[in-house]
Amino acid sequence: MRTALNLLNKIVELGYDQQKALIQIDKILDKKLGIEGRKPLSDEELSDMIYDDILVFFKKKQEKTR
Repeated sequence: MRTALNLLNKIVELGYDQQKALIQIDKILDKKLGIEGRKPLSDEELSDMIYDDILVFFKKKQEKTR
Protein backbone atom coordinates (compact mmCIF):
# COMPACT_ATOMS: atom_id res chain seq x y z
CA MET A 1 0.00 0.00 0.00
CA ARG A 2 1.02 3.58 -0.60
CA THR A 3 0.72 6.47 1.82
CA ALA A 4 -1.33 9.63 1.60
CA LEU A 5 1.95 11.57 1.63
CA ASN A 6 3.10 9.68 -1.49
CA LEU A 7 -0.19 10.61 -3.12
CA LEU A 8 0.17 14.28 -2.19
CA ASN A 9 3.68 14.38 -3.62
CA LYS A 10 2.52 12.75 -6.85
CA ILE A 11 -0.31 15.29 -7.22
CA VAL A 12 2.07 18.19 -6.56
CA GLU A 13 4.30 16.78 -9.34
CA LEU A 14 1.31 17.22 -11.65
CA GLY A 15 1.50 20.95 -10.93
CA TYR A 16 -1.07 21.38 -8.18
CA ASP A 17 -0.57 23.69 -5.23
CA GLN A 18 0.42 21.57 -2.24
CA GLN A 19 -1.93 23.22 0.26
CA LYS A 20 -4.95 23.10 -2.05
CA ALA A 21 -4.24 19.49 -2.98
CA LEU A 22 -3.88 18.54 0.68
CA ILE A 23 -7.24 20.07 1.52
CA GLN A 24 -8.92 18.22 -1.34
CA ILE A 25 -7.24 14.90 -0.48
CA ASP A 26 -8.32 15.27 3.16
CA LYS A 27 -11.92 15.89 2.13
CA ILE A 28 -11.94 12.83 -0.13
CA LEU A 29 -10.33 10.60 2.49
CA ASP A 30 -12.69 11.81 5.19
CA LYS A 31 -15.59 10.71 2.99
CA LYS A 32 -14.01 7.38 2.05
CA LEU A 33 -12.40 6.44 5.36
CA GLY A 34 -14.29 8.49 7.92
CA ILE A 35 -12.87 11.17 10.14
CA GLU A 36 -12.17 8.95 13.14
CA GLY A 37 -8.91 7.07 13.17
CA ARG A 38 -7.16 9.15 10.51
CA LYS A 39 -3.38 9.07 10.81
CA PRO A 40 -0.72 11.58 9.79
CA LEU A 41 -0.17 11.66 6.01
CA SER A 42 3.15 9.84 6.23
CA ASP A 43 1.55 6.96 8.18
CA GLU A 44 -1.84 6.77 6.49
CA GLU A 45 -1.70 3.80 4.14
CA LEU A 46 -4.13 3.81 1.23
CA SER A 47 -5.31 0.84 -0.75
CA ASP A 48 -4.24 0.87 -4.38
CA MET A 49 -7.85 1.44 -5.37
CA ILE A 50 -8.30 4.56 -3.24
CA TYR A 51 -4.87 5.91 -4.21
CA ASP A 52 -5.56 5.40 -7.91
CA ASP A 53 -9.10 6.81 -7.70
CA ILE A 54 -7.86 10.04 -6.14
CA LEU A 55 -4.96 10.33 -8.58
CA VAL A 56 -7.33 9.86 -11.53
CA PHE A 57 -9.64 12.52 -10.04
CA PHE A 58 -6.79 15.05 -10.06
CA LYS A 59 -5.62 14.04 -13.54
CA LYS A 60 -9.12 14.50 -14.96
CA LYS A 61 -9.43 17.83 -13.18
CA GLN A 62 -6.13 18.88 -14.74
CA GLU A 63 -7.27 17.87 -18.23
CA LYS A 64 -10.43 19.97 -17.89
CA THR A 65 -8.43 23.10 -17.12
CA ARG A 66 -6.22 22.79 -20.18
